[in-house]
Amino acid sequence: MKKDYAKDYPIPFHNDVFFKYMLIGEDADSAWLRSRIIEEIYGLKVHETKVLNPELLPEAFFGKRAVLDVVLEDEAGHFYDLEMQVSGYTQREQLRFQQYGYRLVGRQLKQGDEYTELKPFYQIIFMNDKPKDGGRMIRHYKVKDEDNQEEPNGTLNRAIVFLPMIQQRVKEVGGVENLTEFETFCYVLAYNPDDAILNMKKRMVNVVMEKYNKMREDGSLFSWAESVEFAEQAVQANLQERTAEAERVGLENGFKKGIEEGLEKGLEKGLEKGFEKGKRTFLQTQIIHRYKIEDNWVNSLSDQQIDDAVILILECDTYDDLKEKLRKNERK
Repeated sequence: MKKDYAKDYPIPFHNDVFFKYMLIGEDADSAWLRSRIIEEIYGLKVHETKVLNPELLPEAFFGKRAVLDVVLEDEAGHFYDLEMQVSGYTQREQLRFQQYGYRLVGRQLKQGDEYTELKPFYQIIFMNDKPKDGGRMIRHYKVKDEDNQEEPNGTLNRAIVFLPMIQQRVKEVGGVENLTEFETFCYVLAYNPDDAILNMKKRMVNVVMEKYNKMREDGSLFSWAESVEFAEQAVQANLQERTAEAERVGLENGFKKGIEEGLEKGLEKGLEKGFEKGKRTFLQTQIIHRYKIEDNWVNSLSDQQIDDAVILILECDTYDDLKEKLRKNERK
């Protein structure tokens, strides 16, 4: 009998929380998975990696609005930034990738250090989106001149893995059973496992599955991952709605410029509205999970109160205690 994978794996494997969870562990499986990804993308043999940002807390996503990336340092002093990106390859995200990359420079050099001590640094971004021009699944980026020559002693190395392009690889190799181990790993991140994938018994997939099942055992963490997914779905729903409206307005005006401007405004408003809705959904889910109470109180809170409540709920044993601490915050 075929399994109901939608029921067995209710959050996708490209979920932000799960992506970081499976990579930050101090256990041998997480360490091996980190090294394996780096080797596949850059061909570097990394024997040991240290996670520099191992925190996995709700406030990291909702309170500070930070992206759940994974920052690593290997035994040779090279730095890596691994990230899952699910909201599209927009201009905003492209610029953020650059900022995150150059942030790794600051981790290497301190005041008084010689610039010759600067080592190459590496980004690996798993993108749940397709490149506009199609093409290959893995793209490598470096600083080059007008003759396509790499900058001498260049340190920036960025790779983007466009996960949905794995479907193209499946066609090229004649079926999922002919994918490499890493490609099978990418297939799972993009589309979740199925019978054909699980029957292949490949270690990268096995590690991912074990990590997923282990995270499910932590009810609070899994609930948070589900809430992050609800928030992302709210963003996408609002984005589609706004984009459709923007296209309609642009077409009515009859100008390509109108479409482009409308899409840009629609994207910005959709992301903003969707994120706020997602935070409320997350808080409501946490209240139900922690206090077994369901009411409309969350809908009466301001955006700032939502941010505060998401943090305070971690230290409040009762629903009334949460409300009281939130009131005290307002009076400060």
